Amino acid sequence: MNDVSSLKTVPETAEAVCALGAARASAPAGRLLLASMLAGIYIAFGGALAIRAGCGVPAEWGSIGKLLFAGTFPLGLLLVVFGGAALFTGDVMYVFGAMMRGRAGIHAGTRALALSWTGNLAGSLLLAYMIHWTGIYLESGDGGPPPLALYVVKLAAAKCSQGFWTLFAKGILCNQLVCLAVFMSLSTASGAAKAILIWPPIFGFVALGMEHSVANMFFIPAGMLAASDPGYLAAPGALAAAFGWGDFLIGNLLPVTLGNVVGGALFVAAPYCLGLGAKPLGGGTTGTAVKGWSAGACGWNGWPCRTVGAEAGTMSLPDFRSRLP
Repeated sequence: MNDVSSLKTVPETAEAVCALGAARASAPAGRLLLASMLAGIYIAFGGALAIRAGCGVPAEWGSIGKLLFAGTFPLGLLLVVFGGAALFTGDVMYVFGAMMRGRAGIHAGTRALALSWTGNLAGSLLLAYMIHWTGIYLESGDGGPPPLALYVVKLAAAKCSQGFWTLFAKGILCNQLVCLAVFMSLSTASGAAKAILIWPPIFGFVALGMEHSVANMFFIPAGMLAASDPGYLAAPGALAAAFGWGDFLIGNLLPVTLGNVVGGALFVAAPYCLGLGAKPLGGGTTGTAVKGWSAGACGWNGWPCRTVGAEAGTMSLPDFRSRLP
């Protein structure tokens, strides 16, 4: 049974972040792309559930619909964390933390983040198309446009109508909360505790209206697909889409991605891996011990994990490249 004494300290958690960043930076391209595609799919599942939960709440209920939307969206990050996927926004913290500690080079770190972002986009688009093909967003309303389709079209339009610096600032604050959720989840080996620690920051950034690049990789294409469907357009009162791929990629995704990078790197990785974390490791990556962790591979993608039966309270940090085929 876990208690407070089983929680890692901030320096120990920061070391775990850097170890994961070193693993990400040295991971084979194919494996990282697969892990990141899964993350895009998982975040999109959270987004799809949030749309279903938030749609249809009567206007007189005030912000209840938005809170339901925010309360169900964390499903995505829970699937990412427990499913061993690679999410770009969390990888920003991992990889920059490793680079700041000298555990990953700039080229390897940039490559890992580019692969993560690309895979997230591919997975998000895949699920956006698959959900559109199911037709669930086109379930007819009472004499008007399909309510789910109208909801997602309005959501996408709102995301594409904001200015560059507004989206950039929202991206910073969003990923500060996302990375803090991931950081806190690394402080414990308990699955239940991880889930509890992840939920509040993710609920918070969604309820506050911040912008997450990978979530938008699903929301905006889903809105474009719904707005272009003949069944939606034929319904009376359908809202025509005033946005397209340029608005999505340049108008929204570019500033939000840049903001997410700043939020994860400067507002989480830097203060915890340089300021509040343990003293940076010198040169090698072997022989360093971190309480409560072992670098044995676990799961299909071989990231480090806590290993039952390891020497009490230690984490060895060997060359992670040798553990990632």
